[in-house]
Formats: sequence, structure tokens, C-alpha cells
Amino acid sequence: MLFLLLFTVVLVSASRSDYSGLSNPEWQEIISQGGMHMGSGRAKRFVELNNTQPNIPFQACVLPNGKTGHCRHLRHCIQDEFKQDFTRFMDYLCVIQRSSIGVCCPDDKRVGGAEGVAGDLPATAPKDEDSSLVFRAGSNAENRGCGLSTRAQGRVSGARPANPREWPWMASITPEGFEQYCGGVLISDRHVLTAAHCTRRWKAEELFVRLGEYDLQRTNDSRSYNFRVIEIKQHEKYDVSSYYNDVAILKLHRPAVFNTYVWPICLPPPGLQLDDQPAIVIGWGALFFGGPTSDVLLEVTVPIWNHEKCADAFVDSIFDENICAGGHEGGKDSCQGDSGGPLMYQMSSGRWAVIGIVSWGLRCGEPNHPGLYVRVESYLEWIVQNARF
Repeated sequence: MLFLLLFTVVLVSASRSDYSGLSNPEWQEIISQGGMHMGSGRAKRFVELNNTQPNIPFQACVLPNGKTGHCRHLRHCIQDEFKQDFTRFMDYLCVIQRSSIGVCCPDDKRVGGAEGVAGDLPATAPKDEDSSLVFRAGSNAENRGCGLSTRAQGRVSGARPANPREWPWMASITPEGFEQYCGGVLISDRHVLTAAHCTRRWKAEELFVRLGEYDLQRTNDSRSYNFRVIEIKQHEKYDVSSYYNDVAILKLHRPAVFNTYVWPICLPPPGLQLDDQPAIVIGWGALFFGGPTSDVLLEVTVPIWNHEKCADAFVDSIFDENICAGGHEGGKDSCQGDSGGPLMYQMSSGRWAVIGIVSWGLRCGEPNHPGLYVRVESYLEWIVQNARF
């Protein structure tokens, strides 16, 4: 398809350092002005160069060499082919959400310093990669990337105590004076993803986060680290009565130091087909409804429900932004005190992604009533934008 190109420069705040690799004079003029329009009439699209665009993959696409990729914003996928030759950029064009131009980015490319590399931004797990990347204790942690732990790939089990080194992204969120309150999950060196209902009663300075935790009774555990919360980002459209948009992000007062016991999990890539797939939920919550909480971190494998079947199982509204998981026969579920913790799915790559956030349910472990989780995939853009504050 031929593109009729019309360049109309529009001033937008941009960081030139993000595009320093684009050395062609035409690129430099566009960068200095913050972006350009491409096409004409209804097909007109704006290529925007700014610092707010999320580093996430959009729809699948095909590169000029025939390999597969995903459409991304330009600043997150500057490729050698068009750094010095502006015209080559046209071969990679794709449209993001019918509103802006992006580039088709190869799936095996490390993008924007985030994907596959743990650091200061949340990372999205690639759907497929070399399964030999599974982390082993003693290997080079700097090269290991998000979502890899010592857990054997593909292993599933019933409810049991977790292994202290298997879930290094698990966070304990506790107001002062509480032994345990909510769970969360580390998504960058300074950000913990949790449920909005865990944060709505508290100011940031009243909450504390503990990473590397396993046994709450071991107060001298040298593997765990305490952090103050300095800011809370609660979803602006969180509804207290329906638990709609039950998602929040906590910012830690200092960056976490990554090691065997502290490491971030991946965000899920868009488009995962999860019906009937096994996922794992972890937490220090109640052993049964109204019962005592656990001192050690527990895990249970639960199947993910078909969304329509889940909606039929409840009188309350089940939103598209929910994911449902739990034992059909009962007995396998998250419970009180697990709120905000992760529902995790292991990709074929071996990486773990947080696909859900523990939100609510009908008591705990009731037959034919799964637990309700926030569907993290529905909030990828919100998470990336709000993990920068």
C-alpha cells in the first residue's frame, strides 16, 4: 500500500537524548520539533516524540524481512536500519490504537532498556524465548531479567508452603502496628503493584513494605528488607462498592537492591489465552475463611476460569477487567490477608508474569465460586504511566 506522506511539524515537549541515535538530518529536524504528521485526510496520523508513551507491545506485525514483531512507539524501538536513513523508517510503519504511528519492532529485540532486563521500569514478559534462561542460584543476576526464579519450570502443586527463594518479587504491605495486612508484587526497583482496597484507608507514610520476606516470625531474617512508602498511586476510577479498578502502585523510599531473594516480576504481554490454564497465587492470608493467617508464605495452584462461566457464578457484577481463578470443587483459593498479592502465570519462556491481583471473593474456597482478581493486562498502560512518579 502506498503512503501519501505529508509532514506537518507540531511542537511537543520531547527529550532529545531518547533519540540521539537518529543521525539523519531529516530525523534531527523532526526531533527538534517534537513529532510529525503522516498521511492525509482521515488517514492522517501523528508520530509523537515524548516521554509519556508506554513501553508495551501493541498488535502483532510483520517486519520487512518477514519475521514477526509487535507495534511499539518509536522511542522504544529505534533500529539500526533507519538511524541514518530516514526513508527506511517507512518500511516499519504500523498504527497504534488507530491514533498514532509506531514501528514494527522484532520480538527478539531488547527494547527501551526494559523488556527482559530488570531495572527502573516495569518489564513486559516476551511470550517465547530460550527456556534455558531459567535462573539458577549463583548465576549472574544482572543478566537474568524479570520474572525468573529458582522454581523448576512447569512444576505445579496443591496448597503448600512456598520455597523461600522461589518468589523473590513477593511483598508484604503492612500499616504500623499490624503483623500482616496485604500482599503486593515488585515490578521495578522502586514500585510495588497491589490492590486499591489495600491503600484507601492509609496515607503513604503509614504503610511499610517488606521484600525478601518468607517467615513473618523470623524478625532477624537477614534476607528481608524494610521500606517506607513515600507515595501511593490509586486508580482514579476505583469504586469502593464494586471493587472496579482495584489497582494501586506504591513507591518505595529508596531503590531495592536485587539479589536471589529480591527481584521484580514481569508484566504480562497482551493477548494471552488463559482459560483453564494453571496459575499460582501466593500470600500470608487466612488458612480458611475467618481462620488464622499463615506465618510462612503459602502458595496454591488454581485453574483460570472462562470469563462467562465466572460471571454466571456470581450475582455481583464481574467486569471484563476481572480474571477469575479457583478450584471448581472448592478448597483452592486466596483468602483474607492475601489481598493485593499476585496471581502468577509461567510463560513458555520460563518467565513468571503477574496476570492478576487478589481483589475479592465469596468467602474463601467455596465450590463453584472462584476468587476475583484484577486483570493486569487491562491496566498495562496505566501501570507503566504510573510507575514513573
